[in-house]
Amino acid sequence: MNITPELLKRYNAGQCTPAEMQAVEQWLDDPEAGTDAINEIPDEARNEAGARVWERLQARDVQPLWARYRHYLSGIAAMLLLASGVVWYLFQYKKGQEPVSVAAVQTIRTQKGETRQITLPDGSVVMLSYDSELRYPATFSDSVRRVVLIGEAQFSVKKNPDQPFIVETAAARTRVLGTVFDVKEYPGEGYTALLVTEGKVRFAHKISTQSELVTAGMSGLIEGKRLSVRAVSGAEAQVSWLNNALRFDDAPLTQVARELERRYNVPIQIRDEALKGERYTGKFKNPSLNAVLGSLSIAVGFRYEVKGESISLYEK
Repeated sequence: MNITPELLKRYNAGQCTPAEMQAVEQWLDDPEAGTDAINEIPDEARNEAGARVWERLQARDVQPLWARYRHYLSGIAAMLLLASGVVWYLFQYKKGQEPVSVAAVQTIRTQKGETRQITLPDGSVVMLSYDSELRYPATFSDSVRRVVLIGEAQFSVKKNPDQPFIVETAAARTRVLGTVFDVKEYPGEGYTALLVTEGKVRFAHKISTQSELVTAGMSGLIEGKRLSVRAVSGAEAQVSWLNNALRFDDAPLTQVARELERRYNVPIQIRDEALKGERYTGKFKNPSLNAVLGSLSIAVGFRYEVKGESISLYEK
């Protein structure tokens, strides 16, 4: 069934047939499955349809997974993420059964300075990075194995051609059959990074509908409405945090500070605005916080002060 602006208007007005409603809601969950007409649908119409899904779920008195994290998102990205999570609930079980309940969803969260290994119901293994969260169903009973990530994690996915594995973040959808890859997207940082170490994955942008096939030895990046893919080698082709390493490639000092906060569980304040735009490139193996700060202060040109359990950076 073609998804058209007219069909979305009828859906928003509650005038669709059951078959039309199901087609629209399945499309909201996976825009790539639609026809060419999808690309011509205005963002406003997509957002209104997503809002209606949200309203219908609230009417069922079901508490969605995304509720706690709506404040992280804004604009279209927020609506698409909410719609995706909602459709997961509505279609988690086969037609005729009750929708999945909050109690059937597992939530694993790491604190700053903490990592954790998780074995999913299908045998896939996830290494959850610092200050991150993973949500997944107690059983993968649907046609896909879908998980929701906030932060960073490496996935070693058990191969199953009949049940693709999907990682949802606010801006991206990563779809695989069986492979090893790392996904990173922290709220408020404005980018999604993908690194594939084994196999291949389909990396899709939720807003612009761009998608690319990313194979081992390649990385993907989403910034704004742009999705790019490139080949990597050496240190770039490794997941630094899994090897107890740190690597920065022309990163602004604000991003460096956030990485250090997550890794070492220490608040870092940049006092001077001029410093925030300074950029840094460097790598460390088994680094102490003092070693990193010392190198940074020399390369960038700042002083730092330790007060209790917090650190301040300021110009010389």
